[in-house]
Amino acid sequence: MSEAVKTSLPVPFLFRGARVRMSPLGRERHPKYGDREGLIVGSGSPSSWRVKFDDRKTIQAIHRDYLELAAQPAGASPPVSMKRHPQGAMPSA
Repeated sequence: MSEAVKTSLPVPFLFRGARVRMSPLGRERHPKYGDREGLIVGSGSPSSWRVKFDDRKTIQAIHRDYLELAAQPAGASPPVSMKRHPQGAMPSA
């Protein structure tokens, strides 16, 4: 018999400025963070993001597997760099 091919769901795309919260795995590994939400302010190591949680003053480096996108407010859109533009067209300032 052949091995079944595993299918996985696409991983949500995280980016600087994204609103995030701790994923179920993150809450399991770090229960003290609970349901905190915050903004990604930069990248840490190749496998982590730097997050500024809403109720904290300091920025925390969190492994990417411990984060998930939080619900975006109505009308919110990704940064201009994430939007698709016609080939050769540059976004206007």
